[in-house]
Amino acid sequence: MLTHRIAYVIANRDVRPHEICAVTFTNKAAREMRGRVEALLGGSTSGMWIGTFHALGARILRRDGTAIGIPSGFSIYDEADRAAALRRAMAVEDIDEKRYPVNKVGHAISAAKNELLDAAGYAARYTGAYYEATIARAFAAYEAEMRGADALDFDDLLVRTVQLLRECEPVREDYQTRFRHLFVDEYQDTNLAQYVLVTILAAKHRNLTVVGDDDQSIYGWRGADVSNILSFRRDYPDATVVTLEQNYRSTQVILDAAHGVIRHNTDRAAKKLWTERSGGEPIRLISVYDEQEEALAVSAEIEMLIGSEGFSLSDCAVLYRTNAQSRAFEDVLLRRGIPYRLVGGLRFYERREVKDVLAYLRLIANPRDSVSFGRVVNVPRRKLGDRTVAEVERLARRKRISPFEAAGALDDSAEITPAARIALAGFGRLIGELRDLSERMPLPQFLDRVLEDTGYERMLRDGAPENEERWANVTELVGLAAEYADVPPPQGLAQFLENVALVSDVDTLDDSAVGVTLITLHQVKGLEFPVVFIAGMEEGLLPHVRALEEGDSGVAEERRLTYVGVTRAQRRLYVLHAFRRHLYGTPQLAEASRFLADLPPELLDIVRRPGAGVPSPPRTPGAVRAAVHAHAVRPNPVELAPQRYREGARIVHPKLGEGTILKSTMTRSGEEVVIRFDGAGVKIFAVADSAIYPLDSGVTEPPS
Repeated sequence: MLTHRIAYVIANRDVRPHEICAVTFTNKAAREMRGRVEALLGGSTSGMWIGTFHALGARILRRDGTAIGIPSGFSIYDEADRAAALRRAMAVEDIDEKRYPVNKVGHAISAAKNELLDAAGYAARYTGAYYEATIARAFAAYEAEMRGADALDFDDLLVRTVQLLRECEPVREDYQTRFRHLFVDEYQDTNLAQYVLVTILAAKHRNLTVVGDDDQSIYGWRGADVSNILSFRRDYPDATVVTLEQNYRSTQVILDAAHGVIRHNTDRAAKKLWTERSGGEPIRLISVYDEQEEALAVSAEIEMLIGSEGFSLSDCAVLYRTNAQSRAFEDVLLRRGIPYRLVGGLRFYERREVKDVLAYLRLIANPRDSVSFGRVVNVPRRKLGDRTVAEVERLARRKRISPFEAAGALDDSAEITPAARIALAGFGRLIGELRDLSERMPLPQFLDRVLEDTGYERMLRDGAPENEERWANVTELVGLAAEYADVPPPQGLAQFLENVALVSDVDTLDDSAVGVTLITLHQVKGLEFPVVFIAGMEEGLLPHVRALEEGDSGVAEERRLTYVGVTRAQRRLYVLHAFRRHLYGTPQLAEASRFLADLPPELLDIVRRPGAGVPSPPRTPGAVRAAVHAHAVRPNPVELAPQRYREGARIVHPKLGEGTILKSTMTRSGEEVVIRFDGAGVKIFAVADSAIYPLDSGVTEPPS
């Protein structure tokens, strides 16, 4: 939709490419958009601004951020870097991490920024509230830490851009004049900062095209506001609204199932998708005992689809609500030799060796980057202990300079040993020399020099087996840097670091890789697969327990999330729920999701357990949910054994003696316990197969 609209205004409205700004949410989508526009125009899109919201903000701030005190060479901190900076800030304020966990404080700060609040604004909003006052102190210290490091986090890329456009009239007028046409994809996912940014940029020409689906607004937890798209006609009364109801992805059965779920949301634009692909296979509803049986059922079905119906591994995707649900699928797929690709696990750019090398590059590009300094100053080891590094950071705070600068100004510090002074001076010279090289050497060759001169290559290529994979990851990073060979220095380094910082999980999905895709429902939006399995359709998972605590608005968003999952399927859709599931380390009875009852009964194929000996459940609307439960409980192939032991209980084993139960878990085959024996250490036993007795049972000899 957007690419054709862009091509149309260039061909028919006398609009030049550099007068267009098109914004989307992932680099993958931005690349696809640019490629499609070039294909439609039959030429280059040079001068056209196409990218993500964060890339747009970074580009504007690199060009004009100095107007509000942001240096053009600022670093962009990812989630891990942000947490490190926040931890340093909280230490300065002596805020207890046990009472105020870094991730919770970070989430509160991020939520405030999404509402365009700085630390002072946050403090003013929560005057008199003790908990929030502590958050405000951490927020203010974090802002100071980021300023000192010349760094911005992802939220800052939007918030500070809005600040720049609001406060600096010449800059605002320049961009408002330049962008005659703005195009925004996935408008339903915009938060307040993004909404304000678009509103400011479009204010002069009012040529704004947005595309979105309120039924797919699923990011409320990170500030997205579905009312932005629902109230678009209020904001722009002269807007033309085009409803796109034809679907080109899914069968009509799948679309009707999706409508059966989403129609229960009341605050939505009226629409119902249709397709020329009438009919289709019914939705298969599979009830299982637990997450292990769920993974086995999915893997068996995938093997059948490949062996009998001509599907490939890459045609199949397993969707779930939380990342933790992937574990059971990974275990089973590995055991059965089925290749898979996991989206949202440990990302390539989060691996230790990759972050180390990037930290070197960031410190070279921006010596004020305190997080990068702390990460690599002793990697490889330079005989600098934690105490020395802490003293350098303390000195930096006292002198109001960066740690890198402080490492070169140690004259008044008696805490630094002569050997540490020599090591720090050598590190300073190394970074200075590499910084000079970065100004004149193309990125691929420069990265090779960094790896050699820092000793990082030597450290990983020491012959140790555990370092082989780490070095392979570094060489992959070198390969990525090769794409910037033609960019003149030092711009190549700057562009590389910025693009790496803004990459997302979906951006790293290798479309050419062969394997079943394991991915969360939030991450899968925008993708499609011939075969989709939605796992864990249970109360507390989908809808999630946090959403249930939020009431109607939370359930409405979970319903939209289910709608997104259903509409990822092109030809086959499976929905699964378990009778028992391990959540937060303990087994719990699971109740079928309320959304299963919303699926039109006539579209369902409810799969009976083999050998259950009961007729297929009825398909009248009122009976679907009851049938699901009956199917899960009554035909259960294994009787539930009672849980005999609780954490802390004292037991005795005839050979190992007395011990304490550390953990008891109900598994598919019965109760499993972890025991710390007083004299024999920690052991794991299956209760049914072990001679374990309560301490007061009087048993002292093994049974005959």
